[in-house]
Amino acid sequence: MKMKLSKLSLSSLVILAFSSAGYAQKLPDVQTMGVYAPAGIRADGKNTEWNDSFQALNKRTNIYYTIANDDNNLYIAIKSTDAANNTKIMAGGITLSINPDGKKKEKESITLTYPVINRTAMRTAGGSGGGGRRTMMMGTMTGPASGGQQMNKLQRDSMMAEMQKKQLAQVKEIKINGFKNTTDTLISIYNEYGVKAVANITKDNAFFYEIAIPLAALGLSKDSNTEFAYNIKLNGLQMQGFDGGGGNMSVRMGGGGGGGFGPRAGGNSNFDFQALISPTDFWGKYTLMKK
Repeated sequence: MKMKLSKLSLSSLVILAFSSAGYAQKLPDVQTMGVYAPAGIRADGKNTEWNDSFQALNKRTNIYYTIANDDNNLYIAIKSTDAANNTKIMAGGITLSINPDGKKKEKESITLTYPVINRTAMRTAGGSGGGGRRTMMMGTMTGPASGGQQMNKLQRDSMMAEMQKKQLAQVKEIKINGFKNTTDTLISIYNEYGVKAVANITKDNAFFYEIAIPLAALGLSKDSNTEFAYNIKLNGLQMQGFDGGGGNMSVRMGGGGGGGFGPRAGGNSNFDFQALISPTDFWGKYTLMKK
C-alpha cells in the first residue's frame, strides 16, 4: 500500500512539474490585462517587487514585460535574457511610446528612450594613434583580450555583460518627447519631473529595466477609464552613429583580419548583424487599474 502511494505521489509530482513548466511557457505575446503596481514599488532596476514574474513574452522583440500602474505613476518592467538581444538594446536603446488617445501612431505619441549610450561609451579600446581605430566586439570575440583564441559562448556572454554594466554606469540621460510637464527632449536620470528609467545587468547576464512615469506627464489621471495605446521598440544599431569622432569603428564578428561591418573573412560567427540593425516593436493597449 505504501509502495502504491509513493508511486502515486511521485507521478503526481512529475505531472505537476510538467504542468507548471507548460504554464510558464504560455505567457501571451502582448499583455492582456491591467495590473495594479506592487506596494512600495521603486523603479531602481532591481527585479525585487516583480518576483521575476511577467505578464507577457513578446516574440517579435524577445522580451518579457509587465505594464502596471498605481494612483500616481505608470510602470513598465522589461527583461531580456538573450545576449544578442541585449546587445541590440544597448546599441540603440528601448523607446516606449504612449498614445493617450488610443491610436497606434508613434508620431502622435509621447515617447521615452533609454538607455541613451554615449557614442564613445560604445567603443572599446582597440589601439590608439594612427587611424584611431576602435572596435566594438559583438560576436565571436578574438584578439588580445582572449589571447588570440576564440572564446566559448559562456565566456563571450560574460565579457559582453561586463562591458554592458560599464556602459550602463555611464548613462546619465533619458531622451523624451511630448511630455506634458516639460518641453525638454533630453533630461537627467536625476530629473525633477518624477520620470525614472533604470537598467541593470543581473547575475545571470540578463538585461532588466524599469520605467516610472507620472500619470500627469502623460495627460492621464487615476480616474482615467479610457484605454491608451503603447508601443515598445528595440531601436537597434543606428548606423549614422558611427560617423565623426575622428576615427572609425568596426564590428568584430569573427576571427581573422580586416574591418568594417559584417563577418570577417575566414572567421566563425553566427552573430546576426541584420537583426542588430533592424528595429523591432509591437503595440498594445492598456486601461489604468483602480485600487
